[in-house]
This record gives sequence, C-alpha cells and structure tokens, in this order.
Amino acid sequence: MKNLYIYPDNLKAAPTLWLWRLQDMAIGGLLAVLGVAMLVQFGSFLFAAIAALYLFLTIRFDDVCILDFIRKAGIYFLFQAQSFRWVSHEGVMNHTQKKKIHTQSHEHQSHQRAQHRRRKRR
Repeated sequence: MKNLYIYPDNLKAAPTLWLWRLQDMAIGGLLAVLGVAMLVQFGSFLFAAIAALYLFLTIRFDDVCILDFIRKAGIYFLFQAQSFRWVSHEGVMNHTQKKKIHTQSHEHQSHQRAQHRRRKRR
C-alpha cells in the first residue's frame, strides 16, 4: 500500500510559510533583526531596507520568485558565453567576407554617385 501524505507533492515540495520558503523567511527574519539593531544603535535604515527588499524579491507565486529570475538572467548575461553569427543568403560569413562585401558596396555607391554627377553636368 502506498503512503499518502497531506503535505504538498508527497513530501517532495520545499517547506513554505505564507508566501515564502522557510529558508527565505529565516534569512529575511535575521536581516530584519539586524536591521532593527542597526536602527536602534546607529540610526541606519540600511539593513532594514535590505531585509524588506529581500523579502519582497522572494515572494513566491506558483513556485517562482523575482529573485530566481534575476539570478538566472544575471548568470545568462554575465557568465555564459554569447555567440553571434552573421548570416547571408549564401550561409555563414566570416569577418573578411563581410569586409569585402562592405567595401564592394561602398565602391559601387561611389561609382553611381560619380555617374550621377557626370549626367548632371551635361
């Protein structure tokens, strides 16, 4: 007989309290306590603001939070190699091929301008 638990996902889900995971709630609580201590001792709102920001960014809906998205976006844009390819109708071009085509188009344009000037003078 298979055991059925009332806990979400048959004991495979992360423990949550209201809108936060327990780990996020513990970190936010420690930052809040530190924030209150800093506010009382030094009059600084820095740790209280950090605690509020952290708790806001870790609110979870459908097992997704803003902080996870920021982490994944940071890893993608900052730490993963990005590759860019220039593609023409013939296929992938390297830098020298692009440069050759670019100079040919400029030569063609300058030739057309010269012909246009000659026609204007007539």
